[in-house]
Amino acid sequence: MPNSFLKIPINLTDAGDDLVLHAAMPGAEPENIIVTFTTTSILLHSTMRGMLAPDKKPLKQEWHIGEYHREVRLPVPVMSQHANVTYDNGVLTVSMPKGQQTMPREIRVKKIRGARGQTRGHKGNRASHIGLEQDS
Repeated sequence: MPNSFLKIPINLTDAGDDLVLHAAMPGAEPENIIVTFTTTSILLHSTMRGMLAPDKKPLKQEWHIGEYHREVRLPVPVMSQHANVTYDNGVLTVSMPKGQQTMPREIRVKKIRGARGQTRGHKGNRASHIGLEQDS
């Protein structure tokens, strides 16, 4: 992994029938976030985030501009085809039902019309919200 990528801090929890991953990705645009499942892990990636305006001078900078990337090994197989992905207030949430075998899959999150802060995850499965859309 190139040094230009920023490591994403995550929380991974076992919620009974699901694994739930929360990833802090402040400043990422939903349409630049890609969630990829392999047979044993989940990869989170977003492309370059916006640069600081030229007329602004940073006084203290703890958030860095760059690409996010993180690979997390899954402790159990999940049903990637039923994963629910949302992004709100700088936090990506991936809810994954446990399964027998994880199938490779890529999800590209897209911004859609809707009120600010509302999100929509995987179409046709489990809870649906309004505001984000994903490609399968």
